[in-house]
Amino acid sequence: MLTFHELIGFMSPGMANRILDDTQANNREVYRALVASMAQAQKMRPVFIGRQPKERRHKNFVQMLSRTGSEEHAANLIRGWLFKEHKQVMTDFLGKLGIDHEDGMVDELPDSIDDAPLNEAVDLLLEKYDRELVAVYLTAFNASNENRWKNLDTMLADDERLQFHA
Repeated sequence: MLTFHELIGFMSPGMANRILDDTQANNREVYRALVASMAQAQKMRPVFIGRQPKERRHKNFVQMLSRTGSEEHAANLIRGWLFKEHKQVMTDFLGKLGIDHEDGMVDELPDSIDDAPLNEAVDLLLEKYDRELVAVYLTAFNASNENRWKNLDTMLADDERLQFHA
């Protein structure tokens, strides 16, 4: 039952850097907001943060985003990255579950989902995509769901294929 800031802390450094690199290149508004919030938190000017070497800046972003007070920024970063870079993961998952959506956007999710279709949808994602990407997506999906699916929480906690490894 990870939250977004916890998700940032548990994912591999490679995945966190991939998210930040992709966001910097393809979602500049979100990246600029991260720079501004980091500058504010450190009582610095954004231009100073922007001049730091990217490796150092991204390491500092991960440290900042994995703190409790950064839940909103971490959520915006991960959601934005998934919608911009991995829409197909979302559409495959929702499609396999038979949930109506428009390019991964859902008006209303069911309060729960049966185990069999959930297992089939997760298996499909794991066959098609990188294991850590699937774990990030499913964790983010359930963290975004107002009524978290208990069986998805259990699967994320217990299924070895969906675990984050150091």
